[in-house]
Amino acid sequence: MTTGAVFSDFTVTDSQRLDFRYEIDRSGDRTAGEIYFEASRPIPFAPDAVALAVSTMCGPAYDRVRLDLRISPAAKQVVESFVRGEVAAPTRERPAGEGRREGNVLNFSGGFDSLAALHLMPEETSLVSMDFGGRFATERPFFEKFGPTIISTNLVGTEFQRNSWSFMGIGAILTAPLHSARYMTFGSILEAGVDNLRRVPVTSRGQTFPPFLGAGYRNAPYVAGITEVGTAMLLITYSPEAISESLASLALPGEEKLYRKYVLATIAAQRAGTMIDLKEPPAPNIRRPFGRNFTADFLSLYIRKFAGADVRDKFLTDVPEHIDALSDRLSLTFYERINTTIMQRFPAALAGGLYGRAAGAGLIPYTEDDWREYVEVRDALAPYHPAVAK
Repeated sequence: MTTGAVFSDFTVTDSQRLDFRYEIDRSGDRTAGEIYFEASRPIPFAPDAVALAVSTMCGPAYDRVRLDLRISPAAKQVVESFVRGEVAAPTRERPAGEGRREGNVLNFSGGFDSLAALHLMPEETSLVSMDFGGRFATERPFFEKFGPTIISTNLVGTEFQRNSWSFMGIGAILTAPLHSARYMTFGSILEAGVDNLRRVPVTSRGQTFPPFLGAGYRNAPYVAGITEVGTAMLLITYSPEAISESLASLALPGEEKLYRKYVLATIAAQRAGTMIDLKEPPAPNIRRPFGRNFTADFLSLYIRKFAGADVRDKFLTDVPEHIDALSDRLSLTFYERINTTIMQRFPAALAGGLYGRAAGAGLIPYTEDDWREYVEVRDALAPYHPAVAK
C-alpha cells in the first residue's frame, strides 16, 4: 500500500496564526482535516521553517509528500532526507542576511526535567513551549509564568503525533527565525530511552536531528546524562518553591509519573537536609509488573533503597529477589551523578556552565565505583530490557 500526504492552503493571520489543510491518501482511502499553529507573539512563519515543522509531522510515514509552499532547495533537501520519500514543493532562493546565530533555546514544558535543564543553562536562554491542549492542558498555567513563546496547536489527536517524536520541537523550529539561537535543548534525561544505557548510546554521538539542524540549531542535551534523581536534586537546590506547581503540571493524579516524581523530590529533599512542603499525590491507578516499563524499573532500585519497598510497591509488582538484593548491596550514587559517556559530545562552549551549575546541586561526573555499579544495574536489567545490552 502506498501513502501520500498533501499539505495545502497555508494561511498566516496577523503573524500569529498559521492554518493549513492536509489530505492523506492510502491507496485511494482518503482522510482530510486542518491543522493550526498559533503563537503567543508575532513570529515570521517563514516558509522554510514551516516546511521543516511539517516534516516532523510526517516522519517516514508517507511515500510521497506534497507541500504547496515555496521553499528553498536546502530546506527541500532536508525534508526529503528526513521523510525518506518523494517530496514535491515549488522552490525559491533562500533569503539572504540571516546573520550569525547565538544563544540557546529550550523546549520548555515546565516539568521537572525541562525545569532542571533551565537551571543549567545560560540566563539569557529563550524558552519555547507547546500547548497541545487536551490531557496536556495542565502544563500551560505553570510554564506560561516563565514567559516563553507559546505555540498552540490541534496536532495531538491526529495521526501526525505518531509519526515522529520530533513534532515536540515544532515550536523551536517555527521560532528559529525569531530567536536566531545556535543551540537547542530538550529536557530528555538518561532513562528516557533504553538505548541510553547501551555501551555506545546514540545520544553520545551528539547528533542533531535533521529538522532541527535544518532550522539552524545544534543539539545541546543539558540533562541527557542525568537521571530523574538528578533533576529532583537540581530543583531542590535552585527552585524548591516551584516543585509543587511543577508536579501539578506534569501529570494527572493517579498517574505513575506524578507519584514517582513526588517520591524522588521527597528523597532529594531529605538527603539534602532541606525542608519542603509537598502534598502526597494519590498512589498510581495502575501497578505494572517489573519488566514492563524501563523507566520505572530503572528507578525502582533507587526508590526502594531510599524510600523503602512499600513505596516502590505502589507502582511496581513482581520485582525479582535479585533486583532487591542489588538495591540493598549497592550505594547507587550514580543515580545522583552525571554519565559522561552520554555527554561526551556536548558542545564544549557550554560545558563549563553546565558542570558548574550541576556541581552546585551536588551532581558530579561518575567515579570509578559509580561506573562499576552502573554496569551491574545495566546487566541486571538486560534480561527484562534486552536493548540495554547491545
